[in-house]
This record gives sequence, structure tokens and C-alpha cells, in this order.
Amino acid sequence: MQSLTISPETAAHAADGSGASAPDFDTLAAAAQSVTAPVQPRSFTFEMPLFRPGVQVQESGRNETVSHVVLRRREMVVYLVGREEPVRPERLRLQPSKFTTARRAEGLNWFL
Repeated sequence: MQSLTISPETAAHAADGSGASAPDFDTLAAAAQSVTAPVQPRSFTFEMPLFRPGVQVQESGRNETVSHVVLRRREMVVYLVGREEPVRPERLRLQPSKFTTARRAEGLNWFL
């Protein structure tokens, strides 16, 4: 962060009104705001495919149904109905689902 230093001569000129070129606080603040990049608002929604049993997917142009999904060694594989070998999710096409990370107030629907 930069600091602003004002010489005693500049301060004296500003005090008696003869220092027309002396910067004031509002001008410096406006200049500092125009130099910084605008902050983009963070999106709280994103889209990704949701593989779950019964979902219709496409592999190589054929429609298939997901049997089950396995997470193993930090990798996900998808098993299709009628097949014994797993399929990597990158090979499947599925319409992405929309998710949100924003908290939503939910009503209390259970009793103690």
C-alpha cells in the first residue's frame, strides 16, 4: 500500500489558498478507486452433470441408463445397465443440472 507524503511547503500553500495544485483527500480517493479493477460478483450457481441410477445418458450416440456410480481412489466411474465394464464420465453426455452454494432458509418440518 502506498503512503501519501505532503511537504511542508505544499501544506502551507494549501492552508493559505494559494496552492491550487495541492491535492485534496476527495481527489486522491477518487483517483485510487479508478485505478483499482472492479470486483466481479461471485456467482453462487454452477452447472455440472449429475450421474445417478436411472438417468438416461448418451455414449457414442446410443442412449444408455446409469446402473450405479462408484467413487474409487479419487476417480469416478459410471456403470451402465447391462454392462460389466465401467465407463469414465467424460465419455458420457448428460444435460447438466444447476446447483447453488447459497444457503436457503428451510422451514422446520420435524418435531422433537
